[in-house]
Amino acid sequence: MQNLKKYFLLSFVFLLAVQGFADGTQIYNAKVDGVVLILGEGGLASGAIISKEGHILTNWHAVYGNENMNIFILGVGEVEDNTYQAQVLKLSQSQDLALLKIINPPRNLNVLRLSKVIPQIGSAVHAIGHPQGEIWTYGHGYISQHRDNYEWSYKDSDEIFTADVYQMDAPIYEGNSGGPLLNKFGNIVGINSFGYQNKQGLNYAVSVKEIIKFLAN
Repeated sequence: MQNLKKYFLLSFVFLLAVQGFADGTQIYNAKVDGVVLILGEGGLASGAIISKEGHILTNWHAVYGNENMNIFILGVGEVEDNTYQAQVLKLSQSQDLALLKIINPPRNLNVLRLSKVIPQIGSAVHAIGHPQGEIWTYGHGYISQHRDNYEWSYKDSDEIFTADVYQMDAPIYEGNSGGPLLNKFGNIVGINSFGYQNKQGLNYAVSVKEIIKFLAN
């Protein structure tokens, strides 16, 4: 009987691992405090906590030249109790990726894990960020296509970016930049980066393959 109970317990755990979260509400509630608000003189952006030591993954264009940045973590209490400074550890202009580290981070950070699996075309994805300053907003969509060695630029910038990206129909606006694109397990499959405001449903995230290369180099 004991072995039978163990079998059912293991089967249940395996089922949860295979199925992931049931809906967007569960994704949001489980992962929202793993997303930070980055606010500096140059504007605001999003970021994903990827280590207990306070490492944050975001976009290059979200932090480059953005002086006097503060990091805001979703939490209880006053805003100043959840405000931190961070240092820039690593930048990749071509990939539009940046790695920050919170100075004196709090304990028990909600760490978002990187996916080991490339999302298939048609798979559901979830975004959390701060579009147009609307903080900690949830969005949902599907992977529309993989675009390898994709080139893009931003208005008011001469920089050209080239990376493997995912095209998706999840809504992305200014302020979403640097936020995580999550799969059904709540793992990071991309970093939300840009979209075409005059073309609905054409939004893009830097792929997890690029993220892993960036962190490894």
